[in-house]
Amino acid sequence: MTLRRAGIAGLLFFLGLGTISGLLFLAAFQFRLDWFADPSPMVAAGPASAELLRWASVADLFSYYLPTGVVAYVLWAVLRARASVVADLATLSAFGYVLVGGAAATTLAFVGPRLMHEHAASGADRAAVAVAFGVLAEVVFAAIWQFLDAWLLAFWWLGIGVLLRRTQPGFARLSLALSAVAAIGSAFTLLDLEFARYAGLGLFFGLWIAWSVWLLVLLWRRRAPFAGLG
Repeated sequence: MTLRRAGIAGLLFFLGLGTISGLLFLAAFQFRLDWFADPSPMVAAGPASAELLRWASVADLFSYYLPTGVVAYVLWAVLRARASVVADLATLSAFGYVLVGGAAATTLAFVGPRLMHEHAASGADRAAVAVAFGVLAEVVFAAIWQFLDAWLLAFWWLGIGVLLRRTQPGFARLSLALSAVAAIGSAFTLLDLEFARYAGLGLFFGLWIAWSVWLLVLLWRRRAPFAGLG
Protein backbone atom coordinates (compact mmCIF):
# COMPACT_ATOMS: atom_id res chain seq x y z
CA MET A 1 0.00 0.00 0.00
CA THR A 2 1.34 3.44 -0.96
CA LEU A 3 1.39 6.34 1.46
CA ARG A 4 -1.36 8.04 -0.51
CA ARG A 5 -3.63 5.00 -0.26
CA ALA A 6 -2.79 4.59 3.42
CA GLY A 7 -3.80 8.21 4.08
CA ILE A 8 -7.06 7.77 2.15
CA ALA A 9 -7.84 4.55 4.04
CA GLY A 10 -7.13 6.23 7.38
CA LEU A 11 -9.48 9.11 6.59
CA LEU A 12 -12.22 6.75 5.40
CA PHE A 13 -11.92 4.75 8.61
CA PHE A 14 -12.15 7.97 10.59
CA LEU A 15 -15.25 9.18 8.76
CA GLY A 16 -17.06 5.85 8.48
CA LEU A 17 -16.24 4.03 11.69
CA GLY A 18 -16.19 7.32 13.61
CA THR A 19 -19.83 7.86 12.66
CA ILE A 20 -20.67 4.35 13.85
CA SER A 21 -18.82 5.01 17.10
CA GLY A 22 -20.81 8.17 17.69
CA LEU A 23 -24.12 6.39 17.09
CA LEU A 24 -23.11 3.57 19.44
CA PHE A 25 -22.25 6.09 22.16
CA LEU A 26 -25.63 7.75 21.66
CA ALA A 27 -27.37 4.39 21.99
CA ALA A 28 -25.28 3.46 25.05
CA PHE A 29 -26.28 6.78 26.65
CA GLN A 30 -29.91 5.96 25.74
CA PHE A 31 -29.99 9.21 23.75
CA ARG A 32 -29.90 11.25 26.96
CA LEU A 33 -27.90 14.38 26.22
CA ASP A 34 -27.47 15.13 29.93
CA TRP A 35 -25.32 11.99 30.21
CA PHE A 36 -22.84 13.55 27.80
CA ALA A 37 -22.36 16.34 30.33
CA ASP A 38 -22.15 13.88 33.23
CA PRO A 39 -21.80 10.18 32.26
CA SER A 40 -21.77 9.02 35.91
CA PRO A 41 -25.50 8.01 36.04
CA MET A 42 -24.85 5.68 33.11
CA VAL A 43 -23.53 3.09 35.55
CA ALA A 44 -27.17 2.11 36.24
CA ALA A 45 -28.17 1.98 32.56
CA GLY A 46 -28.14 -1.82 32.44
CA PRO A 47 -26.37 -4.65 30.57
CA ALA A 48 -27.49 -3.55 27.08
CA SER A 49 -25.94 -0.10 27.51
CA ALA A 50 -22.83 -1.73 28.97
CA GLU A 51 -22.26 -3.76 25.81
CA LEU A 52 -23.01 -0.79 23.60
CA LEU A 53 -20.45 1.21 25.55
CA ARG A 54 -17.88 -1.55 25.01
CA TRP A 55 -18.30 -1.57 21.23
CA ALA A 56 -18.56 2.20 21.01
CA SER A 57 -15.18 2.48 22.73
CA VAL A 58 -13.63 -0.16 20.47
CA ALA A 59 -14.98 1.64 17.39
CA ASP A 60 -13.61 4.88 18.82
CA LEU A 61 -10.15 3.33 19.10
CA PHE A 62 -10.20 2.14 15.48
CA SER A 63 -11.62 5.38 14.07
CA TYR A 64 -10.48 8.44 16.00
CA TYR A 65 -7.13 7.14 17.22
CA LEU A 66 -5.29 4.48 15.22
CA PRO A 67 -6.20 5.89 11.76
CA THR A 68 -5.15 9.35 12.93
CA GLY A 69 -1.67 7.97 13.51
CA VAL A 70 -1.57 6.79 9.89
CA VAL A 71 -2.77 10.18 8.60
CA ALA A 72 -0.23 11.98 10.79
CA TYR A 73 2.59 9.83 9.41
CA VAL A 74 1.53 10.52 5.82
CA LEU A 75 1.46 14.27 6.45
CA TRP A 76 4.85 14.07 8.17
CA ALA A 77 6.35 12.21 5.19
CA VAL A 78 5.12 14.92 2.82
CA LEU A 79 5.82 18.02 4.92
CA ARG A 80 9.04 17.21 6.77
CA ALA A 81 11.23 18.57 3.98
CA ARG A 82 9.68 22.03 4.48
CA ALA A 83 10.57 22.45 8.15
CA SER A 84 11.73 19.29 9.87
CA VAL A 85 11.50 20.60 13.43
CA VAL A 86 7.91 21.83 13.02
CA ALA A 87 6.86 18.62 11.24
CA ASP A 88 8.55 16.39 13.83
CA LEU A 89 7.05 18.20 16.84
CA ALA A 90 3.58 18.31 15.29
CA THR A 91 3.70 14.60 14.47
CA LEU A 92 4.95 13.70 17.95
CA SER A 93 1.96 15.57 19.33
CA ALA A 94 -0.35 13.57 17.03
CA PHE A 95 1.24 10.29 18.11
CA GLY A 96 0.83 11.37 21.74
CA TYR A 97 -2.87 11.89 21.05
CA VAL A 98 -3.11 8.41 19.51
CA LEU A 99 -1.36 6.70 22.43
CA VAL A 100 -3.03 8.56 25.31
CA GLY A 101 -6.51 8.75 23.84
CA GLY A 102 -6.34 5.21 22.50
CA ALA A 103 -5.34 3.90 25.92
CA ALA A 104 -8.30 5.76 27.44
CA ALA A 105 -10.68 4.23 24.86
CA THR A 106 -9.31 0.76 25.58
CA THR A 107 -9.68 1.28 29.33
CA LEU A 108 -13.26 2.44 28.91
CA ALA A 109 -14.04 -0.56 26.68
CA PHE A 110 -12.89 -3.05 29.32
CA VAL A 111 -13.49 -1.36 32.68
CA GLY A 112 -16.66 0.63 32.00
CA PRO A 113 -18.92 -2.30 31.02
CA ARG A 114 -17.53 -4.44 33.83
CA LEU A 115 -18.48 -1.80 36.41
CA MET A 116 -21.93 -1.49 34.87
CA HIS A 117 -22.48 -5.26 35.04
CA GLU A 118 -21.27 -5.32 38.66
CA HIS A 119 -23.67 -2.48 39.52
CA ALA A 120 -26.57 -4.56 38.14
CA ALA A 121 -25.55 -7.73 40.03
CA SER A 122 -27.50 -8.71 43.13
CA GLY A 123 -25.74 -7.97 46.40
CA ALA A 124 -23.34 -5.47 44.81
CA ASP A 125 -22.07 -2.44 46.70
CA ARG A 126 -23.73 -0.08 44.24
CA ALA A 127 -22.50 3.08 45.94
CA ALA A 128 -18.86 2.03 45.67
CA VAL A 129 -19.28 0.86 42.07
CA ALA A 130 -20.98 4.15 41.16
CA VAL A 131 -18.07 6.12 42.62
CA ALA A 132 -15.55 4.01 40.66
CA PHE A 133 -17.50 4.47 37.43
CA GLY A 134 -17.78 8.21 38.04
CA VAL A 135 -14.01 8.49 38.46
CA LEU A 136 -13.45 6.44 35.30
CA ALA A 137 -15.85 8.63 33.31
CA GLU A 138 -14.26 11.85 34.57
CA VAL A 139 -10.75 10.66 33.73
CA VAL A 140 -11.61 9.35 30.24
CA PHE A 141 -14.19 11.85 29.01
CA ALA A 142 -13.00 15.07 30.66
CA ALA A 143 -9.34 14.77 31.68
CA ILE A 144 -8.10 12.86 28.64
CA TRP A 145 -10.52 13.14 25.71
CA GLN A 146 -11.67 16.73 26.26
CA PHE A 147 -8.56 18.26 27.83
CA LEU A 148 -5.25 16.49 27.13
CA ASP A 149 -6.31 15.14 23.73
CA ALA A 150 -7.54 18.59 22.76
CA TRP A 151 -4.14 20.16 23.43
CA LEU A 152 -2.26 17.41 21.60
CA LEU A 153 -4.50 17.83 18.56
CA ALA A 154 -4.19 21.62 18.80
CA PHE A 155 -0.39 21.42 18.52
CA TRP A 156 -0.65 18.99 15.59
CA TRP A 157 -3.08 21.18 13.65
CA LEU A 158 -1.00 24.25 14.43
CA GLY A 159 2.02 22.61 12.82
CA ILE A 160 -0.01 21.48 9.80
CA GLY A 161 -1.42 24.98 9.36
CA VAL A 162 2.03 26.55 9.49
CA LEU A 163 3.52 24.06 7.01
CA LEU A 164 0.69 24.30 4.46
CA ARG A 165 -0.03 28.04 4.59
CA ARG A 166 1.56 28.67 1.16
CA THR A 167 0.63 25.51 -0.75
CA GLN A 168 -2.94 25.13 0.56
CA PRO A 169 -3.86 28.42 2.29
CA GLY A 170 -7.54 27.56 2.72
CA PHE A 171 -6.83 24.17 4.25
CA ALA A 172 -4.11 25.74 6.40
CA ARG A 173 -6.58 28.30 7.77
CA LEU A 174 -9.01 25.52 8.63
CA SER A 175 -6.19 23.65 10.43
CA LEU A 176 -5.33 26.77 12.43
CA ALA A 177 -9.02 27.34 13.24
CA LEU A 178 -9.29 23.75 14.50
CA SER A 179 -6.19 24.28 16.63
CA ALA A 180 -7.75 27.37 18.22
CA VAL A 181 -11.13 25.69 18.80
CA ALA A 182 -9.44 22.67 20.43
CA ALA A 183 -7.40 24.87 22.77
CA ILE A 184 -10.39 27.03 23.73
CA GLY A 185 -12.56 23.96 24.24
CA SER A 186 -10.01 22.47 26.62
CA ALA A 187 -10.16 25.68 28.65
CA PHE A 188 -13.96 25.35 28.85
CA THR A 189 -13.48 21.79 30.14
CA LEU A 190 -10.95 22.90 32.75
CA LEU A 191 -13.25 25.68 33.96
CA ASP A 192 -16.27 23.32 33.88
CA LEU A 193 -18.31 25.73 31.75
CA GLU A 194 -20.86 23.12 30.77
CA PHE A 195 -22.86 24.92 28.06
CA ALA A 196 -19.80 26.44 26.39
CA ARG A 197 -17.97 23.12 26.70
CA TYR A 198 -20.54 21.14 24.73
CA ALA A 199 -21.28 23.89 22.24
CA GLY A 200 -17.54 23.96 21.58
CA LEU A 201 -17.49 20.17 21.15
CA GLY A 202 -20.19 20.40 18.49
CA LEU A 203 -18.21 23.02 16.57
CA PHE A 204 -14.99 21.05 17.03
CA PHE A 205 -16.33 17.81 15.57
CA GLY A 206 -18.02 19.63 12.69
CA LEU A 207 -14.76 21.33 11.74
CA TRP A 208 -12.81 18.09 12.19
CA ILE A 209 -15.10 16.26 9.75
CA ALA A 210 -14.78 19.13 7.26
CA TRP A 211 -10.97 19.02 7.66
CA SER A 212 -10.89 15.26 7.07
CA VAL A 213 -13.09 15.47 3.98
CA TRP A 214 -10.95 18.31 2.58
CA LEU A 215 -7.75 16.35 3.17
CA LEU A 216 -9.34 13.27 1.61
CA VAL A 217 -10.13 15.29 -1.54
CA LEU A 218 -6.58 16.66 -1.68
CA LEU A 219 -5.14 13.14 -1.48
CA TRP A 220 -7.66 11.64 -3.87
CA ARG A 221 -7.09 14.30 -6.54
CA ARG A 222 -3.33 14.41 -5.95
CA ARG A 223 -3.37 18.13 -5.22
CA ALA A 224 -0.23 19.91 -4.01
CA PRO A 225 1.70 19.00 -1.94
CA PHE A 226 0.45 15.41 -2.47
CA ALA A 227 0.87 15.31 -6.26
CA GLY A 228 4.00 13.14 -6.15
CA LEU A 229 3.02 11.02 -3.15
CA GLY A 230 3.65 7.36 -3.96
